[in-house]
Amino acid sequence: MKKFIPIIMLLSFSGVANAGAMSTRHQSSLQHTVDAQNATYSRIGNSYSISGTNVTTSHTASGASSATSNGIGINAYDGTTGVATVGSITGTQSGSGSFSFTQSFTKGDIAGTASEYADFGSVTLTTAGTQNSSTNAPGTITSGHALALTGTGNSGTSTTAQFVSEITIFD
Repeated sequence: MKKFIPIIMLLSFSGVANAGAMSTRHQSSLQHTVDAQNATYSRIGNSYSISGTNVTTSHTASGASSATSNGIGINAYDGTTGVATVGSITGTQSGSGSFSFTQSFTKGDIAGTASEYADFGSVTLTTAGTQNSSTNAPGTITSGHALALTGTGNSGTSTTAQFVSEITIFD
């Protein structure tokens, strides 16, 4: 009997020492995102430039009664739309020899109502995403944590399935 006491003691302590030494956790999830409609409008501003060599300029702004010499006067702007009107520019050779004269005008976009946005220089429209028509669920999860996605392939949507398994071992 004395020979079995150490074995009995080992068996009795080993069960208590290993109890609760490991923990597991399993989690499955589905996420489905449907994008909203989006519109981006970028207006092009009014721009005017003039340059020259051996040239004298005269600028008469639209609606002005007098001209500005050797420069640019104030351009006229429509108070409703914000669009500029340059007026008239003349360039005259000053002195003898060669001369150059360059002018550039970019008419800006209107600053109007929503129906006029189609006139803007840059319009980007993104349509809204659509949910799967057969079901509102993005997919299914079985009791065995098998994931099946059903809300995929629609424009403007994204569906994510995730399975997480966590094992913790205590010393």
